[in-house]
Amino acid sequence: MKEQAFTLTPLELEPLWVRLGRELSDTWVEFSTDPVRYVRGAFGQDAYGRKRTKIIFLGGLLSLLVVLSVIIIGMVVHFLRTPEITAVLEAKNRINLIEPAPLAPLPAPAMKQRAGGGGGGGRNEPNPPSRGRLPRAELRLPLIDPNPHPPKIDQPSLPVEPTLMAQPELLPQMDRSLQLGDPTSISMIPSTGPGSHGGMGTGSEGGVGPGRGPGYGPGEGGGTGGGRFQVGGGNIRSRPQILNSPRPDWTEEARRNRIQGQVLLSATFGADGRVRDIRVIRGLGYGLDEKAIEAAKLIKFIPARDLNGRPIDYRMTIRVDFRLL
Repeated sequence: MKEQAFTLTPLELEPLWVRLGRELSDTWVEFSTDPVRYVRGAFGQDAYGRKRTKIIFLGGLLSLLVVLSVIIIGMVVHFLRTPEITAVLEAKNRINLIEPAPLAPLPAPAMKQRAGGGGGGGRNEPNPPSRGRLPRAELRLPLIDPNPHPPKIDQPSLPVEPTLMAQPELLPQMDRSLQLGDPTSISMIPSTGPGSHGGMGTGSEGGVGPGRGPGYGPGEGGGTGGGRFQVGGGNIRSRPQILNSPRPDWTEEARRNRIQGQVLLSATFGADGRVRDIRVIRGLGYGLDEKAIEAAKLIKFIPARDLNGRPIDYRMTIRVDFRLL
């Protein structure tokens, strides 16, 4: 028996896009010739026609859902970008710089002689006097000496506020929420200082500072300004007036840990219009202290002026609030 030789000839397959183009061309010719007949044949009542109708219906429904979803998402994004909504969303993480309020000119009496005097004190504690605000000033001897430690009350009694013997208009206005202390100190440990006979500081006689007497600062006999105590005029016409203060940034570490609170700074508002010599009195950490200092350096202000109208340096306290609303 003679064997026949078989030869395998590979099939030449057309590329997919070529076949699709040919099918679309043939379909278009058929549709353009008789559209009604083509539609009736495509959606006939036989099993194949019903299946095709169902597939086309489901495909159209799916396409409609996709289009509606895109429209709804676009409207939501546009709505969230409106100024009102953006302001509400930003308010959740708003950071406010609480600037020193503009202060009116000091009402120091117009006298030829300058005020003088001072005071000091302490209770023989080993630590230096703690930093804080000065007590309220009045021109009479204080009933109670200033003390940063909480009062020990054995029996109920009427509270008496510690005071200094000085002209109120000559002492700097400070935040009343701070504890009592010496504004020039850098220590944050509650202490009256190594002075003696009551008060706070390194001096004596119930005042605050290195002097001797119930006043404030170097000098003696009460009052402030140095030397012996005497009533007189001040040497400052106006304090710094804040024009603009930027909003500080927030660090990612503080935001993740939801750290909030207040950073308290002490800074010199220079005669040259710059804020310098910034020190942190009370910080929050997590990089917020540095952000508060950066914002404080950008404060715009009118410098303080002396009695002759010349710009002078003036040291003030700045509070920076970091709040998660």
